[in-house]
Amino acid sequence: MEGFFLNSVRARVADLRGRGVYSGYPNQYRCIFLHIPKAAGTSVSTSLFGSGSRHLRYTEYQRANAKKFENYFKFSFVRNPWDRLYSAYSFLKGGGMNEMDARWAHENLSGYPDFPSFVRSWVTTDNIWSWVHFKPQHYFICDDEIQQKMDFVGRFETLEQDFGYVVQRIGISSRTLPHMNRIANSGHYRQFYDEETWGIVASVYAVDIELFGYNEVENMGGV
Repeated sequence: MEGFFLNSVRARVADLRGRGVYSGYPNQYRCIFLHIPKAAGTSVSTSLFGSGSRHLRYTEYQRANAKKFENYFKFSFVRNPWDRLYSAYSFLKGGGMNEMDARWAHENLSGYPDFPSFVRSWVTTDNIWSWVHFKPQHYFICDDEIQQKMDFVGRFETLEQDFGYVVQRIGISSRTLPHMNRIANSGHYRQFYDEETWGIVASVYAVDIELFGYNEVENMGGV
């Protein structure tokens, strides 16, 4: 409890000095972008603000300045959990974004010859919290009672349309959406699942699936 209080004080002091989580584009555009890993966040942030963004939970902004958090436009993007998991796995197997990603992938993924074996052996309700790319999406934008804190949640599946809304809402000039950190497309993500692995993801990410309306039956298709 004492550590939480001290961190809150540090966050508020940093904000007062213009060096906290609100420095840069959040204050400039009066907006907060919650970057959920593997949901086009790097592309969105780079296009809108000319820079990348960190994978922070909403509480970091709320703790630093509750008034700004209440008044600034808060938005995020989510992705189909089955698609997102395959994307995260492929991204990290390819080395990820930095040395920490590469080291984690080597230590945790190198023992699995393919994606199905990774899902069967590694994807559990405990393990997904061990690395940021696998954390449930609701963690970043919801409180502990699963109450959503955003003003707008776009979807990876309707990215161009929802990105256009954000551009208009923030009130900046038109932007082109680049495709950053894209993994070479070897086909639709459904082909990498069978009934067992599909069910594992459905169970482990059940909250995300229900909260964001990714209907399991509709998305399962030909699996």
